[in-house]
Amino acid sequence: MSSLRLSQTRTICDMLGGSNAFELEYTGSCNSSKSCNPFGDGIGYLPSVISLSMIQCSNDRLSLRFLIEFRNDSYQGYYSCPNLNTSLIGEGSWDAKSNRLCIIACRIYDASSSLEKSHVGDCTTRLSLRFPAILSIRNTSTIVGEIWTLKPSNEAGFFDRVEFRNSTRYGGGIQLQGLKYVFTEMDEVKKSCPKKNPRTRNSMGQYPDGYYLGFRMSIIKGSKGRIGWGSSDPLAVGDQQDQRFPFLIPSSSSKPKSSGVESNSSSDLLTISYKMSIMLPSSELDGGLNPFNESSNEYSQTEIQISAEGVYDTATGSLCMVGCRHLRSGDKTFSSHSMDCEILVKINFPPLISDRRSKIKGSIESTREETDPLSFRPLQFSGGAYYRSWATESIWRMDFEMIMLVISNTLAIIFVAFQIFHVRKHRGIGPMVSLLMLVILALGHLIPLVLNLEAMFIQDSERSILIRDGTWLEMKEVIIRVVTMVAFLLQVRLLMLSWTARCSTEKKKNFWIAEKRGLYVCVPVYIIGAIIAFLVKSRQNVDLTWYYIDEIILGSSRAYAGLVLDAFLFPQIIFNMFQNLREPALSRFFYIGITLVRLVPHGYDLYRANNYADIDDSYIYGDHGADYYSTAGDFVIILLGIFFAVIVHYQQRLGGRYFLPKRFQESVIDEELPVDSGEQLPLRYST
Repeated sequence: MSSLRLSQTRTICDMLGGSNAFELEYTGSCNSSKSCNPFGDGIGYLPSVISLSMIQCSNDRLSLRFLIEFRNDSYQGYYSCPNLNTSLIGEGSWDAKSNRLCIIACRIYDASSSLEKSHVGDCTTRLSLRFPAILSIRNTSTIVGEIWTLKPSNEAGFFDRVEFRNSTRYGGGIQLQGLKYVFTEMDEVKKSCPKKNPRTRNSMGQYPDGYYLGFRMSIIKGSKGRIGWGSSDPLAVGDQQDQRFPFLIPSSSSKPKSSGVESNSSSDLLTISYKMSIMLPSSELDGGLNPFNESSNEYSQTEIQISAEGVYDTATGSLCMVGCRHLRSGDKTFSSHSMDCEILVKINFPPLISDRRSKIKGSIESTREETDPLSFRPLQFSGGAYYRSWATESIWRMDFEMIMLVISNTLAIIFVAFQIFHVRKHRGIGPMVSLLMLVILALGHLIPLVLNLEAMFIQDSERSILIRDGTWLEMKEVIIRVVTMVAFLLQVRLLMLSWTARCSTEKKKNFWIAEKRGLYVCVPVYIIGAIIAFLVKSRQNVDLTWYYIDEIILGSSRAYAGLVLDAFLFPQIIFNMFQNLREPALSRFFYIGITLVRLVPHGYDLYRANNYADIDDSYIYGDHGADYYSTAGDFVIILLGIFFAVIVHYQQRLGGRYFLPKRFQESVIDEELPVDSGEQLPLRYST
């Protein structure tokens, strides 16, 4: 196979800088035989991933040194340490004649005992790596390579030649000059994909042009709902004369021409190829999706990789493709030619002018006979549509939401300041403020600060991305954190004032008894609510593995904490009820203002859901992960917040038990004692 050359502006160090993970491919006879394992039987498993991490690059940027690690997992944390017992040290140089990188690798010995005693030896391992010039449905990898040993087959440490390639799971790649995609299944596409009725075209409006139709998808199964997830990205679009690779990073010598805003093509049909990756619970795999008849573990996940090519109709938004599925055994791929290419993929995209909540819908079907061992039941999926015109709107929306978040926190500062002045002005007011309410409000500002501490003190190169107009996204986030910090400090100051006032009053026993009884009511309510929130979240993710239980707990806790903040007046209402207070413990500016600060994001979310694309990851103001945001949830929370504010208003005018029957209003648990003259309260409302 032909390979691509590297340009003077794009060296091998540029191509392989940082850490690069590749998928290992073994021959069909390998399985767990020690003749296929570069480390023999010493590590107890057959590696599925090889990682090349560049340590050093030469001055001419043509030679480099690697740490080559063999792993059995598909994910490695950023801060995880390499296992030197399954690693090699390699040095390589780019061969311009054969257009490949040649690497000599050596074993690391005695690394488990001490790094000081470790040494390098046995440099008989060789690696080569190249960049294919031609891609196809059966070969979508932009980087391929192989590993072998110079040892004879009868010598200890010998292993069979192993291939490796980058895949969808480990990112895309860089587009070099001369890269082409060859469509080889178009005859089958014509047979399997009937043409749409011309009279139905343009009836729904304009559809996207097809160049940037990547999306994340949820696999749906009847009443079970979502059972899996995945991603789908276009690899190549158009014929070879005007071919583009939307999700490959172009090199300086291969930047594609601008494709315009949306579809302006004279032809409605566009050839396109896709890379699809799907994660399904092993318990949901039927016979065709589990051709090796592996034991099913309900808590494990299986990845299905599909490459497809076909025709996209820009007039109807329909995409029909023939697909090839890589046959895998567990995490191992045993042959680059083990593929099932009798698959039909159909996708329907919503029009550009449509409800932003419109979903992409599609199916993956096997065209084999049902009796065929590789046949499987159709997989239905849906996904969110993220069009370029919508993305432009989303960028403006993110800027607007950052401003709204700063304004919201600034207003919170002002309203808390009003309450501090209110407590200072009326000396007897401080003990009558619920401390539990103040603690909840203080934690509401503290938790975001703790979760985003890195944004204030650590310069992360991956997050310092230059946004349009020279504005740094990180700087905007720091401004938000600073305002949040000020709001938190004022909340703490208010808490300290109320605590000091309560401890210094002669009637502190009554207030502490009411506070304790309020805890007896509020804490069980919060615990029961948290259990219900966790059960609802876990039922929505019933088919996920136990690996994600911590995410379910954290996600549920964060959203539930937002709900507790929305109902921040609940502890004050209970406290007023036990004390049967009729005094204005809270300033109107405080409890009405903070209520508005908590409820306005829910009103904005109702507007956003109908006017912007549904991109959860980009939400800054009204973050869906920080509260319960939905059409029903927004309405309920808004009504609940207004209801609590109204109750507090009338409690401070008519008494803490005004809403109870008369016999309960008069049955005071602790006789209400008059306030000392030194702590005289205002007769009625004042700010």
